[in-house]
Parts: sequence; C-alpha cells; structure tokens
Amino acid sequence: MIADKLAWAESDSQIILRVMCFNIRHGRGMDNVVDLARTANAIRAWNPDLVAVQEVDRNTRRTNQTDQPKILAEKLGMHYTFGKTIDHQGGDYGLLILSRFPILESEMVLLPPKEQQEQRGVQIARIGIPDANGKIIRFANTHLTTQRGERESQFAGIKAVLSKGEEPMIIAGDFNARPDNPLIISLLENWKDAADPALQKNVTPDQSRRIDYIFFRAKDPFKVLESRTIDDTMTSDHKPIFSILSF
Repeated sequence: MIADKLAWAESDSQIILRVMCFNIRHGRGMDNVVDLARTANAIRAWNPDLVAVQEVDRNTRRTNQTDQPKILAEKLGMHYTFGKTIDHQGGDYGLLILSRFPILESEMVLLPPKEQQEQRGVQIARIGIPDANGKIIRFANTHLTTQRGERESQFAGIKAVLSKGEEPMIIAGDFNARPDNPLIISLLENWKDAADPALQKNVTPDQSRRIDYIFFRAKDPFKVLESRTIDDTMTSDHKPIFSILSF
C-alpha cells in the first residue's frame, strides 16, 4: 500500500507528499477527555509531510493554558505556524499548519463578512521542498462556518486570496459543506478534490457525510496516488482525512 512508503520521495524529479487534514476539537476526544498526546499519535500514525489542523487552542483556560501548536509540533518533530481567528478563554483559538519541511513564510487572512457569528480565516504557508530544484508550494488551511450566508462570503474570500501566485497550491480544511453543496461545486471549476474517485481508483473517502477536504488547483501538476478517510472515531468529532499526492 502506498501509505506504507517513506514520508516523501524524489524520483526523476517527482516528489511525493503525504497530506493530512484534521479538525481536532482542541484535543478533546469522544470520551470528553482532552488528550493532546492521543491527538499527536493519531497524526504520527500516518507519517504526514503536511497537516492542516483546525480548532486549535493556545493558552486557553479549557486546555490549561497549554500552547497546543507548540506541543503538537514538538511531539511530531515538525515545523509549525499558528493562525489566530478569535480570542477565547484568555487565550487564542484558530488554525495550525504542521510541516515536515521548512516554512518559508506564513500569513493569516481573516475572511468576510465583516459581521459574522465567529470570525473565520484562511492560513497560507509557503513550504520549501528539499530537492535539487528548490521547489516551493503554498499550503493553505481553513475552517468555514455552518451559517449559509456567511459561508458564501467566506468562499468568495478564499477564491480571491488563493487565486494569487503561481506556485503550486493545496488547500485543506473543514468547509462545513457536503460534496453536493453549490459552493463546493463552484470551487471545483478551478480546483480538484483529492478524494474524487475519478482521479484515482485507490480512493476511500466517506462520501456521504464529508465536510473536510483536500483540494489542489486544477492547473497545478499534482496527481492523486491515494486518498482516504481514516477510521478514527475516538480522537475527535471529525475523522482525519489523508491523501498522497505527487508532482
């Protein structure tokens, strides 16, 4: 199985990337216990190169003022960048990108509308891939609202932000929208869903209930080797998703 291979490989200028997306619910499992070691183990088991993590706390009361981004990065031996969306319980709450490779730059873009139930954003990092040609990709992470009108504005904001730049681009996150949602369908005009069975027969996503995605721009030279929904029903109220891409 492809998932048993090394974390990344270079052959004939082809690079293989193992990408994960995981809404961790601030480390709170379905047993209602906050256990960040369990969260780290769930990620480590798939040896990812890039991870888009949603619902992350930093120094909040509910997670005992712990710096979850730093702790996860240290436990996994990965580079990281945190993107704050809101103040929460004396600390910060938002998005986390973990990377096996150096993070060259990162930015956090807050999404419209101006007034919303909870501020949402998209986190974008430029990642340096260690190969002879000095390849750089952009990896984005987001978590959109469940509110229909607000979500439409957020999709528009994401499209505007991610349309810029020529470097190959991946975005992963909790979009809070099913595959048949018109917003997802409109996104697929210029993006590809890594869990689309039409791209690779070795795809086993949970199609019926899916709201978490890994997308890449249609014009970029990515190829899907494998995608799956990981059958972990304890670590969070979301199952992690995982794709292996080559480019």
